[in-house]
Amino acid sequence: MEETNGQSDHGQPKKQGFIMKTIEEWTTITFLISQGTGILATVLFELNWQFRGSEIIATIVWIFAILIFVVFSLLYILKIILFPKTVRRQLTSDIMELCCLSSISISFGVIINMVALVCAKAWGPSWRMVAYILNWINIFTAFVVAVGIPYVYFRRTPPGIDAMPPGVILPAIAALTASSACGIVCFYGKLSARSQVPMIITGYVLLGFGFADAVTLIFIYMARLINGGFPSKDQLWMNYVIVGPLGQASVAVQLLSQAASAPGNMTFASYNKGTFITASAGQVLGTVGTLAGLLIWSYGVWWLLFSVAMIVHLGIFVEGGIREYGLSAWSTVFPWGVFTLAAIQLGKDMNSPAFNALSSGLAILLVCLWLANSIFTLRLIYGRLAQRKQHESKAQ
Repeated sequence: MEETNGQSDHGQPKKQGFIMKTIEEWTTITFLISQGTGILATVLFELNWQFRGSEIIATIVWIFAILIFVVFSLLYILKIILFPKTVRRQLTSDIMELCCLSSISISFGVIINMVALVCAKAWGPSWRMVAYILNWINIFTAFVVAVGIPYVYFRRTPPGIDAMPPGVILPAIAALTASSACGIVCFYGKLSARSQVPMIITGYVLLGFGFADAVTLIFIYMARLINGGFPSKDQLWMNYVIVGPLGQASVAVQLLSQAASAPGNMTFASYNKGTFITASAGQVLGTVGTLAGLLIWSYGVWWLLFSVAMIVHLGIFVEGGIREYGLSAWSTVFPWGVFTLAAIQLGKDMNSPAFNALSSGLAILLVCLWLANSIFTLRLIYGRLAQRKQHESKAQ
C-alpha cells in the first residue's frame, strides 16, 4: 500500500479518520509504558517481604503488560505498513524515536522473566523450555538492537556531545535486560547444565558489551553536563534512564553468578569442563557476582539521587519548570524498577534485613510512580481526544 501522509492523489490535504490518524501518530516512546509495567510485575513477584496476594497482583500486572505490549506492537506494525515514509523519516531524523525501538526488546525481555517465574511454577516444567526458547529469540533481538541502533544514529543523526540525550543508552539496556533474563531463566528454570551453560556464557557476553557501552555513554553524558549542557525541560525525565543500565547490570551479574553456583543449581559443577566451567570457579563467581552487583548498584545510587535533584530543582524551582506532562515521564519507571530489583537480589544474596526493608520501600515508591504515570497518561489521552473532537466540530 502506498503511503499518502494525509495527501490526496492530487496533492490536496486528505481528511483522515480517527483510527488512521492514531496509527500515523503512534510513536515508539509508548513502549516505555510496557517495559515499565513489565518490570513492576517482576518486582512485585520477587519482593523478599511478600504480602498476601502479592503474587496474584504481580501476575495480573504481568498479563496487563503482555496485552499493552501486543497492542502497541500491532499498532506500530500497522504504522510501518501504512505509513512507511513517515516511519523512515522519523527513525532517520529523530534520535529518541530511533532509540526507543530498544524498548521493544526490553519489554519482551521483562515479559520472559515472568514466564520463567510464574508459568513454570503454575503450569509445569514444559514452560521452562518455553521461557528458554523465547529468551534465545530475545538474545538475538538484543544483539541486533545494541549494535544496529547506535550505528544508524552515528551515521544519520549524530547528536554531538553537547546535545547527546540520555535515551541513547536504551540499546545498551536492551542488551543488559537480555543478560538479566539469561540469569533468571537459568536460575529459576532448573534446566540441565548442558542447556544452561551456553545461556549463562551468552549472558556474560551481553553483560560485558552492554555494560561497557552504557558506562562509555554515561561518561560522555557527564561530559555534556560538565560543559553546561543540561537537558531541556521536556527531556528532564529522561535523565532517569542513566540509572537503568546500572540497576540492570547489577541484577544480571548477580543472577548469572547465582545460576552458575547456587546449591540448587550447581550448573558449573555439573558441567565441569575446562578451567572456567568448574565447581571451584562457580563458587568464586557466586561471591564476586554479589560484590560486583553491590558496587554497580552503588554507582546507580549516585545517579538516582542526582536525577531526583535535577528534576526537583530544574522542574519545580527554576522559573518555567515542567508545565506539561509527556509520555517521556514513563522513562522514570523502568530504571526505578531495575534499581529496586537489584536491591531485592542483594537482600537475598546477603540475607540482609536492611536491603529487604530498603527494597520494600523502593517497591512502594515504584507502585506510586507507576500509578501516577498511568493517571496522567489517561488524562493526556482524554485531553487530546477532547481537543480533537473540538477541532472537528469547528471544522464542520
